[in-house]
Amino acid sequence: MRSMWIKVFALTLATLILLAANFLFIRLTQDRRAVQIEAPNPELLPPARSPDSLRLLTYNIAHGRGPRLGAANTEGGDAEEKRMRLESIGRRIGELGLDLVALQEVDFNTWWSHGMDQAEIIAKEAGFPYIVRQRNFDTGFSLFRRYDFGNVLLSRFPIVEAQKIEFPPMKDWENLLAGNHDGILARVRIGEDQDILVVAAHLEVRSEDIRVQATGEIIRIQRGSSLPMILLGDLNSTPPGFPDSRTTLSGQNAIEVLESFGGFQRRPARGQATWQDFTFPTEAPRRIIDWIMPDPNWTFMQYEVRRDFTESDHLPVMATLRFRR
Repeated sequence: MRSMWIKVFALTLATLILLAANFLFIRLTQDRRAVQIEAPNPELLPPARSPDSLRLLTYNIAHGRGPRLGAANTEGGDAEEKRMRLESIGRRIGELGLDLVALQEVDFNTWWSHGMDQAEIIAKEAGFPYIVRQRNFDTGFSLFRRYDFGNVLLSRFPIVEAQKIEFPPMKDWENLLAGNHDGILARVRIGEDQDILVVAAHLEVRSEDIRVQATGEIIRIQRGSSLPMILLGDLNSTPPGFPDSRTTLSGQNAIEVLESFGGFQRRPARGQATWQDFTFPTEAPRRIIDWIMPDPNWTFMQYEVRRDFTESDHLPVMATLRFRR
């Protein structure tokens, strides 16, 4: 009997050691996977002349689980149902004639989505040749309970380079063990003689203070470059005057900081929001947390919350921007 218990203990210990080693391997190699660009072969040439305007969309797809507020990531049906939902998102996006699309809460290899690459499914259905995957959370174990998801940027134009923007974490230990709400900084070539910077971000949901700190990093990047910039994503911040607005103890708000100190424009403009501008949740929306914010090099030609998308608990935001030459 004693011999049997020794064998059980040894097997258990060996299993725990293997799991710990697997976990550490994933975390220690995360930088290799932090940002990945998928491009067509051969790569596309940019237009000889950059377009006068760009058509953009940002959409938090909520891991493909569907529109129900508060649903767990494991909900939303089986693998086939989730795939059909993702294909529907891709087809709908493809019908809009977009140039750039930012997606948040996209699974690349996560257990609750049955290991499917949601970015690949949507990009294929929507017809986008360039995909940037940026992992916010990259942890777990290879054979089960893998957590691998984050932000995606889809582009019809060549993506020259892309890197991860590291925002301040809510908790250092969370960042160490799992990851953080970070962002993509991509240089996109929209013409032979014109590059732009695109920031696609998903900011921390739990703290306006952390969101304000993140805006400082975005503004630092903006001031360090002469290129036109567009910021889009789920910023999880609602400015004062709108329902569920939050501020720091010193009265700062992330959207207002971006507008006041970075010069980023927003729609709806201050004091002009109506219920049609709310982006969350999909059913009876009551908050504005999803944004497309261009710098002063651009002019809004069109801005719209697409209320006909019901595949997520967020509504997508679409805008057409004209470049000020």
